[in-house]
Amino acid sequence: MGPVGNAILGVAFFVLAAAATLLMYHLWGYPFDKEKLRSEAPRPLMLLHRVLGFAFFGIYIYLMVDMVPRLWSYQIELPPRTVVHLTLGMFVGAALVLKMLIVRFFRHLESSLAPPLGTAVMIGAAILIGLSAPAAIREAFATSGEVYEAANMERVRSHLALAGLEDEGARNFLATEAGLRAGREVLSNKCVECHDLRTVLARPKTPKSWRDTVRRMAGRSTLLSPISEQEQWRVTAYLIAISPDLQKSAGQQRMQRQLESATQASVSSLPEGLPDGSYDAGKARELFESRCSQCHPATMIEIKPPGSAEDVRQLVTRMASNGLAANEEELSLIVRYISDTYAR
Repeated sequence: MGPVGNAILGVAFFVLAAAATLLMYHLWGYPFDKEKLRSEAPRPLMLLHRVLGFAFFGIYIYLMVDMVPRLWSYQIELPPRTVVHLTLGMFVGAALVLKMLIVRFFRHLESSLAPPLGTAVMIGAAILIGLSAPAAIREAFATSGEVYEAANMERVRSHLALAGLEDEGARNFLATEAGLRAGREVLSNKCVECHDLRTVLARPKTPKSWRDTVRRMAGRSTLLSPISEQEQWRVTAYLIAISPDLQKSAGQQRMQRQLESATQASVSSLPEGLPDGSYDAGKARELFESRCSQCHPATMIEIKPPGSAEDVRQLVTRMASNGLAANEEELSLIVRYISDTYAR
């Protein structure tokens, strides 16, 4: 099961934990005979609580069977988020088993230990879902909307050439819905063996940067689950396809503001302008549309146009720091085009 399927199961995992905990609070309100070790709570509610508990335990076992073997695939030290995720998973499992043992074999401790253990399990489940589900849901939404539309397919086809894929037939296949879905399959089944989706989808990149990243990660794949050259290009194409959606996220916008602050001092590195008579408006527009669409739709600038030529210089500087591949003359052409076309 892929990350999205696991995220759905994870949400069900938390819902069951919350339902069982709330029902537990209700059941523990009934009188309890400590001598006979029996509660006066209604039998049907006791059975329902037990069913919820077994369902929760079943999902936990399934998720562990699916996730623990991935630990053997890591070729590098576990990322901090993965360590936290693993630690919480072990804690939830230990607390759950201890609670079940108390309820079954140590009933004299039930009234004092079962409620806090159940609460701890629910809190642990909530944190686990908070760490993993949002990135999986984000990736699922990134595959909707404009990803499989003709304009984006054409963008992917042209940017695969920029990334270094010379085989035109391969580019034509990868820039189809079938090709992109094949790339998503690689991402969901192989890339997540060493990274969670949040790490992969943290920010958009240029086509060449995606290609370099995928090649580097493929070099760390295991002998039991290697990522072939064909699979590398498939996942590269998919990542190029969803880059505009990654760019739109609120988290990326915050990152851009931070990056803008960090690169403010480098604005002066862009040339002030072009020599008289050297400005070609047609070439500038072509550069703008081809280069700026590598990470986001070129039309995004229409939503919030820059207010001045200086704003344009800051914008282009930030994009260059973010991976925009262009020399000084090309950057100057882009700056001039945006200033003439969009700056108020």
